[in-house]
Amino acid sequence: MDILKFIGTEMATTVISITTAGLVGGIVWVLTLWHRDKKLENLLSNQNRKFDFYYRGAEDCGKNKRLGFLRSGKIGEGNNENEESWRINWGLLEIRNSAGAIYSQFKWDSKQGKLVHTNNPKLPSVMGQFIVPLFVTKDKSSVNNALRRP
Repeated sequence: MDILKFIGTEMATTVISITTAGLVGGIVWVLTLWHRDKKLENLLSNQNRKFDFYYRGAEDCGKNKRLGFLRSGKIGEGNNENEESWRINWGLLEIRNSAGAIYSQFKWDSKQGKLVHTNNPKLPSVMGQFIVPLFVTKDKSSVNNALRRP
């Protein structure tokens, strides 16, 4: 009887340990995605920042245009029937067309410093696209005020 009690206790401990590890891992994963979403949203919703969208993939092919992302979720500068609105979903930038369907998806690549197309074959957009954030320039008065602060 003691051996059955021991086995039952060990099994219960193992199940509890695996369940706890799964829950903690799930919570960490969700928090990581939430943090990634917020960082991406902050990058895109800065009204002073513009982006170069390379819609054919290669930087030197000349097939690019300027994009501006509005806080409202609309695309300002550079919008058309394929790029009308945007949202962040599970760590990805989704570009939606005029019908509201996902036209393309991008993931932030911190090593390259740009948004890279997910190359999802189910989407109608061209694979290999990427979006490069441009520098935000500040006026001299805001820079000088920032330097004066202790």
